[in-house]
Amino acid sequence: MKLLAIISWLLLCQLVKPLENTFVIEFERPIQSFASKRHVLNKRSIFYQQLDTYNISYHVRHEYNVINAVSVEFKTRNDSKLFFQKALGVKRAWPVNNVAKPTVYLKQADTNDNIPSLFGIYNATGITRVREELGITGQGIKVGIIDTGVDYMHPGLGGCFGPNCRVAYGHDFVGDAYTGENKAIPDDDPRDTCNGHGTHVTGIIGAQDDQFTGIAPQVTFGAYRIFGCEGSSTDDVIMKAMEMAYTDGMDIINLSLGDVGWPESPASLLADALALKGMIVCAAAGNEGDRGIFEVGAPSLGKHALSVASIDNTHVLSHTIKIADLTIGYTTASGSIFNISSAYLISSSQDFLADNDGCEPLDIDARGKVVLMNRGGCMFTKKILHAEQVGAIGVLIYNNNPGPVTPSVPANSVNIDYGGISKEDGYNLFHLLQKKSDSKASFLEVDQSFPVPTAGSISSFSSWGLGPDLSLKPDLSAPGGQIYSTFPVALGGYATLSGTSMASPYVAGVVALLQQSRGGNRSIGVDEVRTMLINNGHPFNLFGTDALESVARQGSGLIDVYQAVRSNTVVSPEQIRLNDIEHSAENFEYTFTIKNNGRLASEYKISHLVASTAQGFEHTLEQSQNISPLKTPILLSDHQVEAVVEVPDQLIFVKPNEETNVTVRIIPPVNSSQVPPSIYSGYIVVTKNQAREDVIHVPYAGFTSNLNALPVLIKNETMPAIMSQRVSVLTPALLSFQLAEASPLVTITAVDAADVSQEYGLIPGGYSRFMGRNVIQDAEDMMIMTWYGNVAETPEQASFGVVPQRVVEEGRIKASNTVGFDMATMGIKLAKGSYKLKVMALHPFGNPDNDGDYDVWVSPEIFLD
Repeated sequence: MKLLAIISWLLLCQLVKPLENTFVIEFERPIQSFASKRHVLNKRSIFYQQLDTYNISYHVRHEYNVINAVSVEFKTRNDSKLFFQKALGVKRAWPVNNVAKPTVYLKQADTNDNIPSLFGIYNATGITRVREELGITGQGIKVGIIDTGVDYMHPGLGGCFGPNCRVAYGHDFVGDAYTGENKAIPDDDPRDTCNGHGTHVTGIIGAQDDQFTGIAPQVTFGAYRIFGCEGSSTDDVIMKAMEMAYTDGMDIINLSLGDVGWPESPASLLADALALKGMIVCAAAGNEGDRGIFEVGAPSLGKHALSVASIDNTHVLSHTIKIADLTIGYTTASGSIFNISSAYLISSSQDFLADNDGCEPLDIDARGKVVLMNRGGCMFTKKILHAEQVGAIGVLIYNNNPGPVTPSVPANSVNIDYGGISKEDGYNLFHLLQKKSDSKASFLEVDQSFPVPTAGSISSFSSWGLGPDLSLKPDLSAPGGQIYSTFPVALGGYATLSGTSMASPYVAGVVALLQQSRGGNRSIGVDEVRTMLINNGHPFNLFGTDALESVARQGSGLIDVYQAVRSNTVVSPEQIRLNDIEHSAENFEYTFTIKNNGRLASEYKISHLVASTAQGFEHTLEQSQNISPLKTPILLSDHQVEAVVEVPDQLIFVKPNEETNVTVRIIPPVNSSQVPPSIYSGYIVVTKNQAREDVIHVPYAGFTSNLNALPVLIKNETMPAIMSQRVSVLTPALLSFQLAEASPLVTITAVDAADVSQEYGLIPGGYSRFMGRNVIQDAEDMMIMTWYGNVAETPEQASFGVVPQRVVEEGRIKASNTVGFDMATMGIKLAKGSYKLKVMALHPFGNPDNDGDYDVWVSPEIFLD
């Protein structure tokens, strides 16, 4: 079978937009028993009858049983408006979103001689010892993969579908031609032959053949296909797949998808509901590592979900360059090797790591040469075009952070080859060219396995926590950078991908091993699984330092299934949430319980490990009242910016099968008010009988400032802004604003221009819940609203058609827009006159009924003709 290597820096939060006139509608009463189910079905029937009574045309897309909800598509905008005007007794309604599928990039490779080197990471996570010493392989455990489908004909995945096959369960909810915007054509065959992401994820969990073995090679799979070959899916389809996985008896589901924000989306609520019913939910933390703190994605933000961060693998298959005595690996977004057999190289700058390298027209003669330049300062497209303009036939971009980089540009935007190399290789290549400018490179056709310089460190793309409510997310870390696994047979059979999309199934496979070790059949609960894995994580250091990585980036550390299986000590709660300085525990005291499940009494020593403090903002509140998060948090080494931790001096004695409580004090850094808002963190360490092999780490994290004192709305000379202060039927006012913090509620109200306390009502689209923040440094990343001089009749109507959208350009989130459809005719038209718009953004811990808990901005005067 041919070998494929794939490089994919997957964006978890890709283009998300609402599907027109389509909503997930939740009813008041939850489904709890047979009697209540019958009542709910009757209530749904009445709901449909009411729609018919009001002549509202609709189509029921999906009905859900785990939560009391349905997905409905209304025929026209007017039908949608009638539904919101009548309300009809529903609890709440969410617009159905399009969710883009992960992108994969292929490249051919002609050898598999280096494959064994790609799995050294198994030793670090205890996989090898659990399988070889304990004989645990995941047998009897069912794992559901909600993704692009699975190529079950791959020999590593069983070669068949149905009873007695590895892929024994599954369903295609959409069909090959589905794009997210056309009609789904479901069938019973979930085979993936055209994308590969789901097949790759499945292989990580449990593939088995001569070429490759996954984490738990004897699990049974359920394949639930939610993406066609092209385009996107929708979150109501994802929800239906999650519910079918539960009905089919899956013990675990993997969700390598999501969106940055809050855990209150319908899919997140369903994930938590399934977890409470005993199904483990493993979810990717997100790939927004360059967007700053508070960027972990939902549904991994769910209280009971396992949120997984990514570390880099030990080795990676790469294309190969030989120049002088250097052998260098490079990657390309297209997957193809350079269409160049050999060429001279030239540097675009005289300085290594030059600022804005290649961002301005180049002053070099690169005719027939490949240009070497630094990442950063501008888009990859601009750098490559500037090289092309001076005659270059190719570009190699080296990373400005440790590890490799894979540059990506829009299709057909450049005409020459381009690829990426690591910062370390960039350093060696740059200095070689400084010594010998006439160096000629050979671009080989054979891939090789190269060590990853950042092996065992957090992947640069992995999202920063904490949750927007300061919950401890991510929960733990697993290998996700440069992961080799199965791929559809028609597309080559094997592939390398990078992303927290790969780390999440790694944990799903580990959970399968853990469940089998306890007898299977959901014999251990969701929270027990969480506790065992988080207790036994191994905190790791920042790359190239002896300081521990922040808990906000790595959670409890690198997963270790062998330690989780063998440990007889359980500490709960598994995490200590410190919140901010205004919401700390009384006297800063926190109590946890040590349970000794061993056959002998044990003594436990309590100690403390400090982790790096992540400065998340540039200024203190005293320096500026308009502070915003940094895109790249600053890791502080000053030991004054860490918690003061007091732990018991004496050993803690616990009899077999008994437990005892331990209280520690975790006091915020003494100079909290003198540093910009930061996340401080560390671990309470519980060591059994001085034995190094039974060491429990309990992560803690807190925020040095009062979260509610930080601005939610950015207010400066450009934001918020009103364009067109004279409103007519054809010319609306255009409101734009940026959120420095995620907000549980944003409202926009029309008020009297002379007396802003006189409110006329929420504008259509002026009621948005659980909104994520913007990247303030990007002037194009903003929320946009249109207003035609009308007000909504109900909050439900005010939220109609409103969903923050992210527009992706060159693999980057470029803008967030709040877009409604026919806002001009909705609600009540205000009389001619002068008005203002009042924007109110609720602080994360705020009370929605207390006006003092909002950040408020009032617009300039707007004239309504």
